[in-house]
Amino acid sequence: MRILPFTYLRPGSIDEAVALLAEHGAEAVILAGGTDLVPRMKQMVARPKYVVDIRRIGALQAIAESAGGGLRIAAGTSLTRVAESPAVRERYPALAEAAARVGSTQLRNSGTLGGNVCLETRCWYYNQSHTWKAARPDCYKAGGEICHVVNKPGECYAAYRGDTSIALIALGAKATVAGPSGQRQMALEELFSGKGEAPLTLQPGELLTEILLPPVPTNSAQTYIKVYHRAVDFPLAGVAAQLAMENGRCTSARIVLGAVESGPLRATQAEQILTSGPFSDQLAEEAAEAARKIARPVRNMAHGSPAYRRQITGITVRQALRFCASPL
Repeated sequence: MRILPFTYLRPGSIDEAVALLAEHGAEAVILAGGTDLVPRMKQMVARPKYVVDIRRIGALQAIAESAGGGLRIAAGTSLTRVAESPAVRERYPALAEAAARVGSTQLRNSGTLGGNVCLETRCWYYNQSHTWKAARPDCYKAGGEICHVVNKPGECYAAYRGDTSIALIALGAKATVAGPSGQRQMALEELFSGKGEAPLTLQPGELLTEILLPPVPTNSAQTYIKVYHRAVDFPLAGVAAQLAMENGRCTSARIVLGAVESGPLRATQAEQILTSGPFSDQLAEEAAEAARKIARPVRNMAHGSPAYRRQITGITVRQALRFCASPL
């Protein structure tokens, strides 16, 4: 496979990167770790005219304490550094586990937290070589009219298969974005549109620069569980949970599902069930069933049938809830 010619740009600051992205618009892409972008360029799935390399911007590579006891992680920080950070491992083990589960050691050394959060949606029909896809009309995500997965027009059902964002949303993280109009901050879940063809809500010229983790709630526990075909693969399903307990009751809960929709999926009904009464195996079972019901995967992966992925999501939620409640 060969990569089509492009213009390589290497900004020295966030402001310069934003200016280049704004100038070249949809013709430009960001190169952080390259572990997702480069394979897509080789497949000719991505055909940028400009590649903006942000790897040498120092401000995008740091882990620091924030006011109030939280943690700031720059978007260009490597997944290996996130997974091995003592502060992350001690206070945010769900994030450390999620980062450690991404691909192989080599991919984690190169891949970045921001890159994994902003991972493109993937589909069996879309993520193929140019030659393979020439045998059928373009899918909706590639500019055609129909999603081949469900044979329906006007919508894309590609799956979002990032790991770290699932844990980060369960932890209540916020995202800082820099753009032509300055900086803005949002709850991380607001970064995702839920649309397979355009999974992020970033505006033209905008760049994810930082993840802000809030202080860990008192008397809480958290976990991230990944279900995969092989250890180096994208998840077939992923579940992150954070529970806070007091006197045998769950006072707050955040449950997030991954790889079953075109973006991370909050299981809000399951969260409400958990806080409705004293914690018990029965309550955890009811919450897990509520989470299973909202998971509606389709046949967009080479491995794992939709029925299996939906069922394993419910089982994994149950495991996550019991793990979080057991030390509390």
